[in-house]
Amino acid sequence: MEYDITRDYIQIGNARSGQKLQGVKFIVSHSTGNPGSTAYANRNYFHTRQPSASAHTFIDDKYILEIIPLDEKAWHVLYNKPMDNQLFGVDANDAAIGVELCYGGTIDFHEAYKRYVWYHAYLCKTFRLDPKRQIVSHHTLDPERRSDPLDVFRLYGVTWDSFIQDIVETMTPASQPNKTNPAKPTQVKGTTVRLPLKLGDKGTFVKEIQQDLIRVGFPLPKYGADGAFGEETENAVMAFQKQYGLHVDGIVGQETLAKLTEVVNQKLRQEAFPLPNKVLKKGDKGEDVKMVQRALKHLGFDPKGIDGVYGEQTEDAVRRFQSMYAALQDDGIYGPNTRKFMRMELEQKK
Repeated sequence: MEYDITRDYIQIGNARSGQKLQGVKFIVSHSTGNPGSTAYANRNYFHTRQPSASAHTFIDDKYILEIIPLDEKAWHVLYNKPMDNQLFGVDANDAAIGVELCYGGTIDFHEAYKRYVWYHAYLCKTFRLDPKRQIVSHHTLDPERRSDPLDVFRLYGVTWDSFIQDIVETMTPASQPNKTNPAKPTQVKGTTVRLPLKLGDKGTFVKEIQQDLIRVGFPLPKYGADGAFGEETENAVMAFQKQYGLHVDGIVGQETLAKLTEVVNQKLRQEAFPLPNKVLKKGDKGEDVKMVQRALKHLGFDPKGIDGVYGEQTEDAVRRFQSMYAALQDDGIYGPNTRKFMRMELEQKK
């Protein structure tokens, strides 16, 4: 299988400096921190918000989307982490391509994963890299802070070793193009999203805006997410703008897009890590305890297993989390105040 590669670069700024890579010595495999966020949703976030972070390529079930040229630096691994230098003799931002896997929500994981594997194989062939030695997970380079993409792989029954093997098999001679199986050329589609979006516009990004509006409580009962910016969509945008104190004009400009992205990400985090609204303590069992354990592990307070049993390890993890805040009593009991601060941390975490 050959896939198109869409190159739709973000503007020069904090996320894209324009500085050149020192060659490509390895690949860093990532997954996005926002379940349900598509390749283009990520592209538009980095283009408009310009955080001091980025990656070269985002992949979902529809796009392999390069947002930064592969000969330029992207900011995808912290510079003060030593493992990239120990393994490869250079910082990842200076000599590696960062590839992000989009997942969750309405994204078909298996389609996204096939593109993710194929693109890694494509990069290995292009830059003459050995997938067994020159592909590394973000988790390996920053284990204290990041678990990607291994955490996402686990959700779908994929191991790191099987991922690397899938890449190797994609690169085998039998899968290479030949006279009877020519490769489909890589395409540069030039599908840059131009803001603002307004009445009469059509396309994939309009559809994503519609899906986001529906997701955060602004339904489109007549036409749904059909990719056409009609009066129903305009009215939903105006209702959204009114609720969040924005200028009400029914047009999706940078301010409205930024707020919509923020609200959607907040909801996606809540859906990914729901928290029970009750008091839990040592000795309790069940799904509510699992919710707390999952959230604790995601926040870096590993309860040593997600087994639904509120034992000593879970109590200790809750206590360690509570000790970060003067407003919380570090008693190891999960209650309303602990829930409030855990929710706050989950919504802020990428």
